[in-house]
Amino acid sequence: MKYEEVSWFSERLNRHMNIKIYGHYGVPVIAFPCLGKQSDDFYNNGMIDVLSPFIEGGRMKLFCLDSNDDETINSSSWDKAQCGYKFEMYHQYLVNEAMPLIYDKQGGFCMPYLIGMSMGGTHASNNFFRRPDLFAGFIALSAEYSIGNYFHYMDENIYNNSPTHYLANMPKDHYYIDLYNQRKMISVVGEGAYEYLVIESNYELRNIADEKGINIEFHFWDHNSIHDWPSWKYQLPIFLEKIL
Repeated sequence: MKYEEVSWFSERLNRHMNIKIYGHYGVPVIAFPCLGKQSDDFYNNGMIDVLSPFIEGGRMKLFCLDSNDDETINSSSWDKAQCGYKFEMYHQYLVNEAMPLIYDKQGGFCMPYLIGMSMGGTHASNNFFRRPDLFAGFIALSAEYSIGNYFHYMDENIYNNSPTHYLANMPKDHYYIDLYNQRKMISVVGEGAYEYLVIESNYELRNIADEKGINIEFHFWDHNSIHDWPSWKYQLPIFLEKIL
């Protein structure tokens, strides 16, 4: 399997950021790590092996990103406004730094899919909803869609990165809704261990999507689906087949 690692200092995030790239050809897919993890998260948990038929078969090229979760959602800082600002800067990093690199690696403008599990799914869905003009869609497994629930605080930056908040207030005739419905959006959650932490926001997002006419494909699995890698490694290939 072809592998490459790219690293640079992000002025927006004030830290070095890595992108691990797997594959030689195929649909570009951006993978976000779980809470507090980094670009080696998929590799460390065996997901690269699971996805190797897609990667080595030339169906997708996978770009695994670092996170700054330890400075935002996973931070113990009392300064929630600063945490929210850094959360917004992660979105700006993706759009203004990571995406130009991906364009360069892909030979020009492209529209990657976004994928992730748990907080990675939160990042995948949020960044898609923020910029459906840049991305082809998302697969979010066990994601939380109301990050205000984590911060217990709300300001402009947190609001702008909390899908259940900004989508609830989006006008039904907003041009983004038409863009959303031209893309592929998949949300998956189960009822097994620790899925109770995120399932409520999945139901909330489904209600908002129904009310706004946003055609997200929701999948609610049973108690055998848990908030952990064994379930995600089983689920992700199933849903990648729908988009690749």
